Parts: sequence; C-alpha cells; structure tokens
Amino acid sequence: MNSEVLAIKLLDLAEGRETPESWRSWWDEHEPELENLLSRGEFLKLKPCRHDFRWVPVLTSQKGAIAILEKSGTAFEVSNLYQERYLAELDAFCKEQERVQRKKQKEFKANNPELFCRYPKFSKALAKALEPSDEIQPAATEEQIASQESVLDFTLPAQVREFFLLTAGIQVSTGVILSLSGMFDLTIHGERYCVLGEFWKEADGDQLLLRPGEETIWYYAHEQDKVKRLCNDMTELLEKKLARYLNEQ
Repeated sequence: MNSEVLAIKLLDLAEGRETPESWRSWWDEHEPELENLLSRGEFLKLKPCRHDFRWVPVLTSQKGAIAILEKSGTAFEVSNLYQERYLAELDAFCKEQERVQRKKQKEFKANNPELFCRYPKFSKALAKALEPSDEIQPAATEEQIASQESVLDFTLPAQVREFFLLTAGIQVSTGVILSLSGMFDLTIHGERYCVLGEFWKEADGDQLLLRPGEETIWYYAHEQDKVKRLCNDMTELLEKKLARYLNEQ
C-alpha cells in the first residue's frame, strides 16, 4: 500500500464508484496498512462504521475521503450516490416502521377494547409509544387482586382495582410500569406506602405510591428523596399525567 494506490481508492470512494460491500472488503484487507499511512484523525474519519443501514458506512467514509483529497489538492467530483441511497433506505425504513406501528396499534386496540373505552387518551398514547419489548398483560381476576391485597395487607383504591380488572399490568420501556404482581410495601420517612409502579417523570426509577384509604396517587422522586402529591386518582393519572408523558416520548 502506498499513497498513489490510496489516492486512486479515495477517488473511487469520493466519486461514487464503490459499493458498501467492496469498500468494506477493501478496508478490512488493508486496515493495518492504512493505520500506518494515515494520521489518526484521517484514519478514524475514513474507517467505515458499523451500522444497520447498508449505505451509512460508505457515506461516512466518503466524507473522510473528501477531506483527505481536498487537503492534498487532488481534483475530483463528488458523487451524491451514497447520500441518495441512504435517504432512500431511510425512507423505506421509516415507512416500514410506520406500517408496523399502525399494525401494532390496530392489534392493541382490537385486543383491549375495554381499556380504550375506559381510558381513551391513555390507551391512544400507549398504542403510539409501544415498543416490541413492551408488555400489556391480560386482565387480572378478582381472585388475583384479592390475593395480592392479602399479601400486602393493603386494600386497593376502587379506581386502581378497576384498572387491574382491565389489565394486570403494563410495562413501557420509556418509563411507565404498572403491575399488580409487582406491588410492594415501602416506608418513606416513617410513612407507609404501597408501590403501584414506576413513572420516570423526573428520573429513571421514580415510583408511583398509594397510601391506605386514599385514591390519591403520590410520586416518589428518589434523587430528591421526596414524596410529592401527583394527582387525585387513578383516572387522572392515566388520562392526564401518563397520556401526556407518553405523547411526548
């Protein structure tokens, strides 16, 4: 490998004569030589990145090649091929994501009509925010709720019970977790609470709390070690607080 051979390859890259595969193959074959021949900055800018999109590595390397050629005073004509192919790939990816999202929303609504009927704003926002790894559990039974209340020695507020009769829990990766089976007792500053789930409104891991005999939903900001009143009841939590949060994600 010498400067003349490299210059020819850089011209091929800048002017769009490489494919993603040919460029990656050539780079892998000559990487040690290139590291010795180029400055550290030039080497890193030219190195093809690892990416799920086919055209991104060759596009980013083209920018590195252009910088090296311009510095050397070599004449060339920049090709827009890689940029155009990347944009086409991105457009196809976005359309596929939209298709999957619409399908997921349709399936979610079809599988949870009562949830949509009772909490329309929350359900619509949830459908938009759902990722493949997120979980919507089937409805809990009266027996399951009673069993958890017995374990916790805690009577759930009526609206919380109503929610769990529609779904035993949801887990959204952007920071909303409500789970019947995951509830537990927690004492904060001498006050007893029952943890309803998590809501990452201020920080990851912040918790939603219940107090005995109340419909009120409380919020524990763990970084501040402070309990705050969040809303009046479960319906307000879902239809206002969580719906707004999910719509912003």
